[in-house]
Amino acid sequence: MPQEARPLRALIVDDQRDMLMTLGILLRSEGFTVRLGERGAEVAAAVESFHPDVVLLDIEMPDRSGLEVAMELNQRLGERCPVLIAVTGHKTDAARRLIEKSGFHHYVPKPYDFDALLRLVHSIERKTAVHA
Repeated sequence: MPQEARPLRALIVDDQRDMLMTLGILLRSEGFTVRLGERGAEVAAAVESFHPDVVLLDIEMPDRSGLEVAMELNQRLGERCPVLIAVTGHKTDAARRLIEKSGFHHYVPKPYDFDALLRLVHSIERKTAVHA
């Protein structure tokens, strides 16, 4: 019988505290281990210490763009980079292309469709569990 898989680790970084707390509560209620951050500059250190499976990252933060952070994580970690989900209010095709070029794996527009977000994160968990 397979051993119980550890809960998915999710790092959520957003400078909008209400959104950050709401996402944290949502994912914790689904059984995920969650760490929260409010600044783009915190992401690299949090990834190194927390080892998340998925990072939900706001792309517009005042201190450091999520686009820059995604490019840095992909460059530094390569195959070990966690799944990166861009969180943004921009919904244009041009914005989506820029997000994909920056190394994000998925894109979630604000305001959130929480059911769709949970389906996405759960699908990532299943992929991680299969390859772990």
